[in-house]
Amino acid sequence: MNKAYCNYPWEHIYVHTTGHCKICCMSEDNITKDNGYSHFNTKNDNLLDVWNSKSIRETRLKMLRGEKQSSCEKCYFAEDSGLTSMRDQHNFEVNAKNTQTDGSVNTKPTWLELHFGNVCNLACKMCSQMFSHTIGKELLKIGKEDPDFLKWVKKESGLVNNWTGELDTVYDWFKIDKVKRSIFELVSQHVETLNIIGGEPTVIPEFFELLEYCDQQNTLQKKTVTICTNLTNTNPKLLRWLPKFKGFMIHASIDGLGDRNRYIRYPSNWNTIERSIDFYKDACSNHTNGFISFAPAVQLLNIDQLVPLVEYFEKQSNERDVVAWISHVRYPLICDYDYAPQSYRSRVADNLENGIKRIQVKENANEIQSHVNHLRKEVNFDKGQISNVQKAFVRYNDIQDNFRKDLKWRDLLPDLEKELTESLSSYKIT
Repeated sequence: MNKAYCNYPWEHIYVHTTGHCKICCMSEDNITKDNGYSHFNTKNDNLLDVWNSKSIRETRLKMLRGEKQSSCEKCYFAEDSGLTSMRDQHNFEVNAKNTQTDGSVNTKPTWLELHFGNVCNLACKMCSQMFSHTIGKELLKIGKEDPDFLKWVKKESGLVNNWTGELDTVYDWFKIDKVKRSIFELVSQHVETLNIIGGEPTVIPEFFELLEYCDQQNTLQKKTVTICTNLTNTNPKLLRWLPKFKGFMIHASIDGLGDRNRYIRYPSNWNTIERSIDFYKDACSNHTNGFISFAPAVQLLNIDQLVPLVEYFEKQSNERDVVAWISHVRYPLICDYDYAPQSYRSRVADNLENGIKRIQVKENANEIQSHVNHLRKEVNFDKGQISNVQKAFVRYNDIQDNFRKDLKWRDLLPDLEKELTESLSSYKIT
C-alpha cells in the first residue's frame, strides 16, 4: 500500500460539530476554500462544493504521488507506534482510477460522518466544549467559584480540557432550514454509509428528522448507518427505522465498568446503560441487519481496566468484531497514559499481559498487546513536561471532582494516586 494513500478523500466528508468540514475525524485541518485562507462551513457552504474543492483535489494528487500529508499525522503516529490506525482499517486503494488529472472525481461523496453539533447530556473527562456543551457549562460554573481555575483552563488549552475558549457556545447550525434541507437531500440521494455522531444524537430532534426524511424518500434501505451513542438515552422511535436500513451499527461509547464509566462519562448511570445495551441487543436479535460495536477511548483513567472492559464487551455480542479500536487518547494531555509514571505504566502493562489470555477474540487480544508494548516503551518527553502534565492531571481532576461531589479519581485509582504522589515528589513539586 502507498504509505501516503488513504481512501477517505475519494469517498468521505467529515462535518464537525462547528459545521466545518474535514477529510476525516483524525485529520488535523479543516478543508480550506479556494481562496487559500478561509474554511468551508455548512452554515454557508454546500457539501457538494466542498467535495471537489482545490484543497481536496490537491490532497488526492499528493497521496497518489506518495507524499505524506501533515493533516494525517495521527494515523502515521499510530502506525509507527504499532497501533492500528483508522487509515489501516479502511484502506483498499480502489478509488484512484476515478481521479481526473486535476484531482477531481466525477462521483459524489458516498460516506458522510455527520456531527449534529455539540449538544450532549454528558460531561466526559476527555471531552471539550467543542463536542459537549455540558462540559463547557460545567467549567464556567466551576469558574464562578474558582476564577483562577478557569483562567488556568483557558490558558493551558489542550493540556487539560478546553480546546476552543468558547465555553458558552452551542453549535446548532443544523437547525437552519436551508442547511438542514441541503444535508438531508445529500444524505438521501447520495450517501450510502452514514456515521451519526454528536454531541449525543439521541437528544437532538434533527437526528430523528433526518431518518424520517430518508424513510419518506424510501432511501433507508440503501444505507449502512452507524449511530454513535453514550447509551444514556434510548428512544423507542429508532425501532421504526433500524429494520429498514441495509445495515446498522450501534457504536457504543463506554469507557469503563460501573463507577469507572460514570466517572469518565459523568453523570452516566450504569443501570441505564445496561438497559440500553439490552434494547439494542433485542433489536439486533429481531432483525438480522444490525449489531453493536463498543468503542473505548483508551486513556490514563481506564488503561488499567482494559482487559475486564473488553471481556465485558465480548460477552455482549456474538459478532467477531465487537470492539472498534481507536488507539488511545492523545488530547487533552492529562488523559494520555504516556505521561503516567513509568513504574505505573510497567505495572499496568504486566497486569494487562497476564489477563490477555482471557480475551476470546484474537484481534482484541492483539490490540491489548499493542497497548502493553506501548506502555513498556520509554517516553522521550522532557522531565519538566512530564511533571507539568502530571501536576495538571491532579489539579484539574481534584477541582472538578470536588465540584461534582460524586466519585473521585483518588478513590477509584488508588495505585495511580500513589505513583503520581511519589513521582511529583521526586520532581520536588508541592
